[in-house]
Amino acid sequence: DFIFRNLSLPMGATWDRRDSTTDPRKGFYLDATLKPFWGLGTTGSGARLTFDARGYRTLGERRGVTFAARIQGGTIEGSGLMETPRDDLFFSGGGGTVRGQPYHSLGIPVLRSGEDYLIGGTQYLAASAEVRARVTEKIGIVAFYDWGRVDADGFFGDLGAEHSGAGLGLRYET
Repeated sequence: DFIFRNLSLPMGATWDRRDSTTDPRKGFYLDATLKPFWGLGTTGSGARLTFDARGYRTLGERRGVTFAARIQGGTIEGSGLMETPRDDLFFSGGGGTVRGQPYHSLGIPVLRSGEDYLIGGTQYLAASAEVRARVTEKIGIVAFYDWGRVDADGFFGDLGAEHSGAGLGLRYET
């Protein structure tokens, strides 16, 4: 059983210049967070840093084709994998990271008491590319490719793994 105790001070900044939050066709979105944490007892001390950058561009007027790109990532600095609160570690998989993969399916396997546990990693990178086209005023089609990587010993280290997902779908503007 894992018990972590710490004090933290999360802070962040967001700059949102998209034309819509639900169906952006132009603009960008930037988000960054910093969460220093001070461990109590056996919990480590350090900082969790994250970023999320998205960009949108549409070619054509009424039923244009929209190109979207996203890069996101994060790192834990100062605290080791096993000393970091589990809620602060990074996973990949699911709608917010790599679509087409099960939610939180990519992490770091840790052997404890003869059993494998999947916990998050201390570094995370993901990228996504998407092409959207409107068929009617309310209905569109989308093609996407997502990639994600989780590491535990530095970005692109030996203890990391990656996965990807791609797909086609329908979009309905509500």
